[in-house]
Amino acid sequence: MMIYDRASDTLRDNDTWVIFTHRKSDGDALGSAAALFEAGTNAGKSVSWFSPDAKLPEGYSYLPHFDDFQTCTDFTFSDDGTLYVFLDCATEVRSVSGYDVNNPVNSLNIDHHEDNSLYARVNCVDGLASSTCEMLYRVFNAGKWDITTTIAEALYTGIFTDTGGFTFSNTSQSTHNTAGKLIALGVSPATMADRISQNKCIADMKIWAKVLERVKVFGDGNIFAASYVFADDFTQCGADLTGTEGLSQMLMTLRGVKFAAVATQHPDGNIRLSIRSRDGSPFGAGEFARLYGGGGHHKAAGCTFNYPVNEVMSRLEAEIIKYHELHNPHQ
Repeated sequence: MMIYDRASDTLRDNDTWVIFTHRKSDGDALGSAAALFEAGTNAGKSVSWFSPDAKLPEGYSYLPHFDDFQTCTDFTFSDDGTLYVFLDCATEVRSVSGYDVNNPVNSLNIDHHEDNSLYARVNCVDGLASSTCEMLYRVFNAGKWDITTTIAEALYTGIFTDTGGFTFSNTSQSTHNTAGKLIALGVSPATMADRISQNKCIADMKIWAKVLERVKVFGDGNIFAASYVFADDFTQCGADLTGTEGLSQMLMTLRGVKFAAVATQHPDGNIRLSIRSRDGSPFGAGEFARLYGGGGHHKAAGCTFNYPVNEVMSRLEAEIIKYHELHNPHQ
C-alpha cells in the first residue's frame, strides 16, 4: 500500500528520529517504539524516545532500548530536520504536549486507531490493522528494512497484546500471516507468551486483588462490569500505576460481560478509565470514551473523569446505563 511505502521513505530520508508513545503505554506502543528504535539504530540513525509516562511497565523490560526511554510531558518541537514519529497515538494530545497541529513540523504518524485525527505531515493510518506493530512490520517490509530477531520479537509483542493473544475480533488472516513471518524470523511463540503473560510482581497482584474485590456487574443480563482503584491503594500495596495494565481485560473474562471499565485514581486526583468491549456490547469502548474527551479503538479505549473518587462508581454506572438506554429506547 502507498501509505507504507511513504512511511518507509520518510524514515529512510531522515537521519534523526524522535519517537513518541502515548501515556500509560501498552504492549503495542512499547513494542512499536522498541522495534523502530532498534531498526533506526541498526540503520545508523540518531534515535531518542519520549513519553509522558513516569515509568514503563517492568514486564516489558525485555524489549530492546527499554532503558533508553525518557520521561517528558512538555516537548519543544522545531523544524530543524529532525523527524518526529508518533506511534500508536490517535491524537497528538495522547503523548507529550507542545505539538502544533496547525503548523506541523517534520512528523510521521503511524497508528491503527480508526479515530486518528491525521495530525502529522505524513500520516500512515490503517484502522483495519490489528496493531501499530502489525503496521510497522508492513512499513519495514515495504522498504526492505532488515528485520532482526530482536525487532521481530518487539513487533510480535504489540501484535500479541493488542489482539489478546490472537483472540480478539481485530485478529485477521493478515495478522496471523504477519505473526507467521515473525516466527520465521526467529520469534518463539512459547517464549513470547511467557514473557508477556507471566510477568506480574506481588505488588501488582495485590492491586489486582483490591480491584477484583470491588467489581460490580450490572445492566440487563449483567453485561456491564466496573471496578476502581484508589491512589492510596498503590502506596499500601507497594505498586505503581503500571500495575493496573490488563485489569479491564480481566473483567471481560466474567461470564456474560460485554463491556468493562476500571477507574484508576491518579496522584493528581484525576480518574482515568480503562475501557474494553466485545461483540454483543450495545456500544463500543471508543464510542463511550469519546463522550468524555477520550478515544481509542472500538474494543479498547480510555478517558478521564473528574468526579470525586467516592462518586466515580455510582456516576460511571449511571452514565453507562443512560447511554445504554439511548441505544435501546424500547427496553
